[in-house]
Amino acid sequence: MKPKVTDWDAYYIKPASAAAFTRRISAARILRTLGTRLHCDEVRICELGGANSCFIDDFLRCPGVASYDVLDSNSFGIGLLNTRLRGDQRVKGTVGDALTVDPGTGRYDIVYSVGLIEHFDEARTARCIESHFHLCRPGGTVLITFPTPTIPYRLIRGAAEIANMWKFPDERPLQFYEVEAVCRRYGEVQHKSINWAIGLTQGYVLTRAHGGTA
Repeated sequence: MKPKVTDWDAYYIKPASAAAFTRRISAARILRTLGTRLHCDEVRICELGGANSCFIDDFLRCPGVASYDVLDSNSFGIGLLNTRLRGDQRVKGTVGDALTVDPGTGRYDIVYSVGLIEHFDEARTARCIESHFHLCRPGGTVLITFPTPTIPYRLIRGAAEIANMWKFPDERPLQFYEVEAVCRRYGEVQHKSINWAIGLTQGYVLTRAHGGTA
């Protein structure tokens, strides 16, 4: 029998009821973690996963953002994004596989993902992390967030599973060492923390990609 996977079409059609609240907290945390990196001129951003991005509007309000590309394998979510923001020439959503990004093609100043890398086994999680760096320019910034198995996470997820409300059967909460081990091969880890405020705790790892001067 095939292992269960997340139904992303259903996720984008009807987000969880608490999502609006937790996304506001997460958006503020992401922007705060990136800090002055968003205040440069002509900042080019790529979001891996996220399809109909719930954070893009917060980024687009930053005056230095010149382009914002989203790469996701979910065509339904990408279609929602391109329709929702079709009037903004900075935005481009592309259907593609985050596991098959070619190395050496990086041009983005910031590459980030929220809740992506934990939906794979260990080998493919490592490959997905590598893709962030393949897309990032030398000296650019990679920010990866992922669920991490704290006590609050375990309690909330356990209760949701008992109530048959858990919608992410392939989610694999990650320890920091698994994420950092790959990041350190491609850059200097400059920040790591946990977002406790959303209950289903998220780990944050920010890395400066090797090379460059910024």
